[in-house]
Amino acid sequence: MSFVLASSGLAAWGQVAAIVLALYIFVVLIVGLVLAAALMFGFAWIREKSELVRRLRPQITQLNRAAIAARRGDPLPPGAADNKVIAAVAQAPRIVERVATGASTMEQRVDQGSQRVANAVIEFHARTAMVKTMARAFFLPGLTRTRPVAPVVQTVTQPQMQEPELVAVAQAPIEEPPLEHEIVITQSSR
Repeated sequence: MSFVLASSGLAAWGQVAAIVLALYIFVVLIVGLVLAAALMFGFAWIREKSELVRRLRPQITQLNRAAIAARRGDPLPPGAADNKVIAAVAQAPRIVERVATGASTMEQRVDQGSQRVANAVIEFHARTAMVKTMARAFFLPGLTRTRPVAPVVQTVTQPQMQEPELVAVAQAPIEEPPLEHEIVITQSSR
């Protein structure tokens, strides 16, 4: 019977299955070894970086203490004075203060300059309008126009009635003041 099984097609298929299983196990082992090696190198790299962070932590703590001391105006701690980076960071609050005061001083100067320019423009415009008005009044005295003034309405109540009745009294139009009173010219200090 064994002779029949060996000569039948099942034996060949069994050998093919054994070879496929062997190849599958080989590939799984290789992939597993590669994955294990990758994880090993990855964890070694993470351990190295964590050691760097552990070594960096005291320096960051020292930097924080130096920054707090600089904000308070206290001298730097003894170990921090030797480190140039920490000394530069400790100087930062003073530099920021100087920049802020310089910016506010500059802003005040800009405001003063713009106020001077605005006053000069207003004065120039007022003088130009005054000269135009004076020239019209001098050369064309009949063409100067007066603006009509709206009548003033006053309310009068009668004491004998229980419900006050408002009476409008129109007054005669008030004359317009002369032109020289309309324009006010101020001398600016330069």
